[in-house]
Amino acid sequence: MMRNFGAIASVVVTAGFVAFACTSGEVVDGPLSGNGGAGNVAGTGSGNTVGQAGTQGQAGRGGTTGTGNTVGQAGTTGRGGTTGTGNTVGQAGTTGRGGTTGTGNTSGVAGTTGTGNTAGVAGTTGSGGSVGVTCGAALEASADGFVRAPAAGGGCWHGYSFAGGDAGSMITPTMFSTCGMPCMLKMSGTVGPATAANNYVGVAYIGFNLGQENGASTTPTVTPTGTGVTVTFSATTATLPLRAQLSGTGTTFWCFNITGASPQTIPYAMFNTACWDPTTGTAYAKQPITNFELVVPGGAAATAGVSVQISNLKEN
Repeated sequence: MMRNFGAIASVVVTAGFVAFACTSGEVVDGPLSGNGGAGNVAGTGSGNTVGQAGTQGQAGRGGTTGTGNTVGQAGTTGRGGTTGTGNTVGQAGTTGRGGTTGTGNTSGVAGTTGTGNTAGVAGTTGSGGSVGVTCGAALEASADGFVRAPAAGGGCWHGYSFAGGDAGSMITPTMFSTCGMPCMLKMSGTVGPATAANNYVGVAYIGFNLGQENGASTTPTVTPTGTGVTVTFSATTATLPLRAQLSGTGTTFWCFNITGASPQTIPYAMFNTACWDPTTGTAYAKQPITNFELVVPGGAAATAGVSVQISNLKEN
């Protein structure tokens, strides 16, 4: 039974321009005869046209061709080196500041979401352990009925306490939200009959959840990792039996009939789905559970003056 509370490179290509010009005195395909005026004419006209330096001695006119250096001014085209200022594009390295995007690791701060482990807490609660919730060496109940009980491996079972009974029983209190300090986990009253007429439902109980967070209303399960539990109690039940009970999900539970004095150390294997007749039931095998209770089943008639108190509980 469960109770609910509370993630540029730029490449600059610099083009080079090379200008070739003839130098003074260089022979470039001259005329057949150096003394021929006509040869000079041919050397003059066509020589300049070809950009030739001219024939010997008149190579100065080839200097006119030197003005072909004007073509050399294509070196101005060499100003294409200005294109080299395309390195400004290299400033796209500023885009490299996209490394700032690397601060997207701020998203990594979502690791803070890792504090979602708080939810993982339920998983960590292999034995009831939880981040932020610690237990002492013994059970502690706060003023609002929130209980902490030591579990195996340094874990901590924790959750709100509760008490009550079936419709035919009169048990008080049924909650401990105003328990105060010191908070005693105790219930008392009359346990109703458990007869065929009412489908054997006469019962009274007191217990607490094992994986519930402070202020939460959900009651997650925990999976025990120890060997059993030791419970310290006091009880007045007249002729009615007293049972220790581990409640799973839904209507599944495992119980153990307490017949000896307090405290009682109960191995998990001793809990059974039919503790009143273990041969007909199934032994507990550390399935996930939601709470621990001490239960008083009713008899043939209503039984008054019943009281049960849980003083301590720990997992071995």
